[in-house]
Amino acid sequence: MSLLDVKELLEKYKSGTCTPEELRALESWYETWQHPEAEMLQWRPDEELAQELLQDFTDYRRRKETLFRSGSRHIWLKVAAVLIPIIGIGALLWFTRPSAKDAGVASPLLAVSPNTPESKRFILLPDSSTVVLREGSSLIYPASFNGNTREVTLKGEGYFDIRQQPGKPFVIHSGRLLTTVLGTAFNIKAYPDQTSVTVTVTRGKVKIEDEQSRKLLGILLPDQQIVYENEVAATKPVKAEETVAWLKKGMDFNSIPFEDIARQIGEQYQVPISFANPALRHCRIRATFEGTESLDKVLYILCTVGNASYSVEGNEVIIDGKGCTDK
Repeated sequence: MSLLDVKELLEKYKSGTCTPEELRALESWYETWQHPEAEMLQWRPDEELAQELLQDFTDYRRRKETLFRSGSRHIWLKVAAVLIPIIGIGALLWFTRPSAKDAGVASPLLAVSPNTPESKRFILLPDSSTVVLREGSSLIYPASFNGNTREVTLKGEGYFDIRQQPGKPFVIHSGRLLTTVLGTAFNIKAYPDQTSVTVTVTRGKVKIEDEQSRKLLGILLPDQQIVYENEVAATKPVKAEETVAWLKKGMDFNSIPFEDIARQIGEQYQVPISFANPALRHCRIRATFEGTESLDKVLYILCTVGNASYSVEGNEVIIDGKGCTDK
């Protein structure tokens, strides 16, 4: 399997869209790569994303192997219940995306995050890129990315983690700014009622242009920020993690009932979540998230902490388990 094939499967794994056959192919490659006599992979500096995805898959394998080593039938069943849904979560997020059927097949899709404190909306785009919208923000995007570019329109604030597609740049229209990327992670703040537009890069590199004149305003690297106001662009170094701290708000659960967490996660990822065992609703969960995790990672952690498992039935996530005594 070529390096490009590996990167493709690693990307699909991260977004939860791997088919069972693709997951088996990826695991087969991983076993070969892990072998002591396998040729060492040489990653170019511009392939940092592939390295991160490989680390994600390595972590997944370690969790799986640790659980399997116990030899307990109970653990085998629990692993199956937790890991198998990973394949279907990406499809679930895609099928529960906003519908455009009422406006015609070619109509763009609109995703909106409620204008309430700490509300967020997680979006899985057609190319497996992800976007997290801050409260009161919206994103317009197509049902599929055809043509030579991938273009979306942002109003408000959003965090983008863009999948690399050589020769097919990702373009974000946000107020007066045009942001072009090939594969990176960054934050854009472009509220209609504000005169400035701000772009902050956490990983990779982006090109910033004026939307109308197409004048180049700057090339941003990690921990750099550009503020565009009154046709003047100012670039400065920043701590990007501070700019995107809003992602973590409301994602630090300290002894919160499982039911309340499930309600919040369901709203954020636009996926209905229910409990097969009512006793689980009252279990108190302690968990902290970055706010950019995929739904499968969030569910894996919550179910591990809550001694539960989850499955996907139709367009719904079902959580089941023995329950708990800590009310």
